[in-house]
Amino acid sequence: MAKNKGLSKKSIPNNTPSKKNIPNTAVVNEVKGNIFFNKRTFTVAAICVLTFICFRYSLHNEFTNWDDDVYITNDPYIRSFTIHNLIAMFTRDITKNMYHPLCMLSLAINYHFAQLSPMTYYLTNILIHITNTVLVFLFLSQLSKMLKIDSNGIFFISAFGALWFGVHPVHVEAISWITERKDVLYAFFYLLALLSYLKYISTRDQNWHWAAFSGNSWYWVTFFLFIASCLSKPMAVVFPVALLCIDFMVQKEWNRKIFTRILIEKIPLFVAALACGITAIITQKNAGAIASFGVLTLSERIMYASYGFVMYIVKFFNPTFLSTFYPYPLRYIDGTLPWIYYAAPFIAIAIVVAPLYFTYKRYPGYFRVFVFGYGFFVANLIFVLQFISCGTAIMADRYSYVSYISLFFMTAYFLWEIIKHLPSLKIAIVILLVALSGELSYICYQRTLVWHNAETLLQDAIDKYPYRAWLSYKWLGNYYLDKGDVDKALENYSVLAQVNQADAKIYDNIGNIYRQKKDYKNAITAFSKSLQKQDNVYKTYLDLSVTYTMIGDSANAYKNYSIANQLNPNTEKVLSDMGFSMVQNKEFSSAINEYNILIKLNPNDGFYYFYRGVAEYSEGKTNEAISDWLSALKFKSQDLQPSAAYNLGVAYESLGNYSNALAYVNISKGMGYKVDTGYLNKLKKLAGQQ
Repeated sequence: MAKNKGLSKKSIPNNTPSKKNIPNTAVVNEVKGNIFFNKRTFTVAAICVLTFICFRYSLHNEFTNWDDDVYITNDPYIRSFTIHNLIAMFTRDITKNMYHPLCMLSLAINYHFAQLSPMTYYLTNILIHITNTVLVFLFLSQLSKMLKIDSNGIFFISAFGALWFGVHPVHVEAISWITERKDVLYAFFYLLALLSYLKYISTRDQNWHWAAFSGNSWYWVTFFLFIASCLSKPMAVVFPVALLCIDFMVQKEWNRKIFTRILIEKIPLFVAALACGITAIITQKNAGAIASFGVLTLSERIMYASYGFVMYIVKFFNPTFLSTFYPYPLRYIDGTLPWIYYAAPFIAIAIVVAPLYFTYKRYPGYFRVFVFGYGFFVANLIFVLQFISCGTAIMADRYSYVSYISLFFMTAYFLWEIIKHLPSLKIAIVILLVALSGELSYICYQRTLVWHNAETLLQDAIDKYPYRAWLSYKWLGNYYLDKGDVDKALENYSVLAQVNQADAKIYDNIGNIYRQKKDYKNAITAFSKSLQKQDNVYKTYLDLSVTYTMIGDSANAYKNYSIANQLNPNTEKVLSDMGFSMVQNKEFSSAINEYNILIKLNPNDGFYYFYRGVAEYSEGKTNEAISDWLSALKFKSQDLQPSAAYNLGVAYESLGNYSNALAYVNISKGMGYKVDTGYLNKLKKLAGQQ
């Protein structure tokens, strides 16, 4: 110490950094927390990649005949961005199914860039779903923060919740079915609106007065995102109720003033929801998707709704035996239903009431989470739980797309609570969850294979519900009919006929198949059954008329054609085209019968005589053909007379009447018909004029 005492401060090596050079650890940590590949960002990216892998096979899928034809392949409104088409999208129900203009606009954008390439439509669905998965992560993160959960818990809940949302097999229907663009799109705006509402909650004026919310920009962002969600799919109308569920969970203190404020600020949202809901009910009713209330009894509605509620929860935990079609139950001979439907209301009550009762006084925080979870879940399913019967299925996988979000949250939340109180189980629980998530991913991928095309999709439903998946039999029959496989089409249609579920259109298709097979007796039977189901379909009368024509029953052919013509004045043109097609296809006998009817109905069309003459001549009925061509020659038509005159020349030549043959060939030449010089000289020689 003494030795160093005399040294000056300047001689001491300055190896110690000055205070201003000491790094601020808080700043360093913040920088580390915001680098591109931090834990949070890397996890979200990994979830997105895994989600894409699960759905990648969908890029190879085809259009199906389950509404894809209505929404895309046969929809004229998505084929160009004209003012007329855009106005139609936003002012009419162009699909005759549902009012969802933003969904149709998104499909029109797809068509603009890729026309009818199915891959781009599937890719769009997948990308929107991946975006929704990220939004679920953000939503669950913000929701967890508002519950004062620690950072590790927030990460656990949001990561597993988003992962399950991304790869859950029940969601495959909403993504791998192009028509369900409306599901992923409405969920996109719905989730954005939820995030906006959470932002509104954190910024709204605590010194509340009745108009305070109107000055908060986040409130109106929420409002317009909600409208966009409704314009993508009307199921979004329950959004205000979902917000009330969030309010109940995150609002720690309640009094009359707070309760009133929360209700009043929802009024604009409820008014908009009511308007969208009424529009949806009208369009669904016009489409015939809503059954009359008298079709089901009140007890049946309660049982079916309870069964749906229970099965959605069962599929949440056990997503197997999935189907595009879940039929209503068949009754036993004595009129009773399977026991599960009678038990379903009690099971549903137990699922809801038991945890609420257990946590109400003992664990009020858990109670609020359960109320949010069940409330959000039921609110987003309430209109598809068959209290109001919509469609022919008791439930559908696609309806779970948004409603499951609260179940993902609840599951992850309570698992984290277990870890928090029993930290020794953390590793085991995480390993188990990763393994189960891997299994979900595998099932999800396998489910996308089922959606490859209409055949694989519909056959899957039939395999799971034989003789019950009625719509699947119908659409699969249509698929085979379009492919020209009439035997397989008939096989599927026949199942519906056996169980008395065939509609008028199916019987008409059956009749046409039998007629194609020249089984006219069964064809007439099928057409007659079609008319018993619906007696005002002109095409069925026309098909029946054609069938009677083919067997030479002119009386019944004329009778049915007359009815068809009354129902549709364009029927004559259709029948005329069919007659011409028969001549082209050398079905001369049928063509003669067809033109017999046409001439009886309209004797003033010379072409009917002309083509009947062609068919008669081809059948060896030369005299009848000459008579018809003479009639055709009387009609003043440059398109008709030269050909009729030339045909008369050919006919007379075949009978050995060379003078008449030469005379009519010269007439046709004089009218401008190009007559071969060699043929003309031949006739002159035969007629003795050379």
